[in-house]
Amino acid sequence: MLRQISACRHPAILRASTRGFHAASSLLTHTVDALDTNGGPVREYKRMVQDGRLIDDAFQRSIVSKLDRLYQDLLLFGTKDPERVTAPRGLYIYGDVGTGKTTTMDMFYTSIPTTSKRRVHFHSFMLEVHARINHFRRTHHAHEDPVPTIARELARASRIICFDEFQVTDIADAMVLRRLLHEMFVCGVVMVTTSNRHPDALYANGIQRESFMPCIDELKLKCECVSLDSGTDYRKLVRESARVFFAPITQNTNDALMAVFARASQNARVQVNGELRFLGRSLRVPRSARGVAWFEFSDLCTQAHGSADYIELARHFHTLVLSNVPVMHMDDRNAARRFITLIDALYEAHVVLVMSSEAEINALFTGEFGGKKEGGCVGEEEVFAFQRAVSRLVEMQSRKWITSGRNDVLAEHAQRMDADTVDQVLATN
Repeated sequence: MLRQISACRHPAILRASTRGFHAASSLLTHTVDALDTNGGPVREYKRMVQDGRLIDDAFQRSIVSKLDRLYQDLLLFGTKDPERVTAPRGLYIYGDVGTGKTTTMDMFYTSIPTTSKRRVHFHSFMLEVHARINHFRRTHHAHEDPVPTIARELARASRIICFDEFQVTDIADAMVLRRLLHEMFVCGVVMVTTSNRHPDALYANGIQRESFMPCIDELKLKCECVSLDSGTDYRKLVRESARVFFAPITQNTNDALMAVFARASQNARVQVNGELRFLGRSLRVPRSARGVAWFEFSDLCTQAHGSADYIELARHFHTLVLSNVPVMHMDDRNAARRFITLIDALYEAHVVLVMSSEAEINALFTGEFGGKKEGGCVGEEEVFAFQRAVSRLVEMQSRKWITSGRNDVLAEHAQRMDADTVDQVLATN
């Protein structure tokens, strides 16, 4: 392990990094016998199946078994001299939307008995990295390279990192990642991640993709790549629709949104054109009341907003009403990308989403230019990403999502309802 860490260039940093690694390793000083006491991913999976929280799935079981093996390797690794052994190989879990990738990874994360771990959505992680780079450049000489220092800081803070929804679509992210991941691996970080794409398909058709290829090679070297494609989207199995999505757009739809907004905010006084200030910028909020915000689709998705705006929005509000979502074509790809990024941020923060749209969820994105189906590679990223968004939207309209959400009023109301009347939830007073 010392040979790996020695690539962290500065001697003082080397000593600090090594001490941090020893401290992190000491937190994993359990024998294999401790598995029976603390429980690993396999035990947690069995428990969730027995409790009826999961459907037993052979594909998921195979992934959980691999995660359990990594769990045991990490426990054993903590009993050995970290200067004499190499950190265990991580796991890169990829597959279709809704198949349980995040659920299985979270079982692994919660099982690991250490504080030197981190679980983060990849969007949020990259925003943090770019913020760190900007800060470094303001406080250091122009010729100094921020990436090795940031990698060491991240490694000292978390020896095990779990990324949800690993994806690369932006050249700025691609150029940073190709070096950042290398430096993090050099410092001994063990990575577990989920993705909808095999590593070979990351940043497909991207600008200067050949420069990103070494990053893909290192990902495959440092992580075992495993597919979770059971053919079943478990989000779509949820049938208890709680009527928080309304289509098509009619006067009745608008009335229903008003009723939901009033119930969700407990008829609190409405603030008009409020403002969220963060990171030196601001975001106008057309209507808000007691943790509930109301935006038009055009407010959030046709204007120049990005991940930072949506993450802040999700952090500040537990419920979001989004009205007048149109059917999107390839001509609307920029708005579609923002919509997908918005859904990712709301999903990650477990925000209750109330939405009206021109069409049902599965028909919101056509993948067409001017009415003609687009072939080849053009638009492939958008179509693929929208499939993931559709899966998440289906889950976000479920009764289970609302009852476990951050809006206590809507959760309590949904719990009180009988299954027979759940289709009428929220739209009535």
